[in-house]
Amino acid sequence: MLLTNLPQHHSAEVHLFLETPHGTYPLAQIAPNDVIFAKPVNIPPCDAEIVMQVDGTERRWPVRLLDGVTSADRRCDTTPR
Repeated sequence: MLLTNLPQHHSAEVHLFLETPHGTYPLAQIAPNDVIFAKPVNIPPCDAEIVMQVDGTERRWPVRLLDGVTSADRRCDTTPR
């Protein structure tokens, strides 16, 4: 029996990063006004760029890290620039 009417499932390959003058850091989550880093980092306030790659297609947008981030808190407030 050939099963041709089964729904096709696709798991997107997603990569999130934050590029700053201090380095590139993996992100766990992004939201309109904040990011959550995948692991603890220390970054001072600076201009940065969020990079989102989904199935090989890349999207970038510039942000400002308002207060920076310390390893005590992986969440960081951002604002568009």
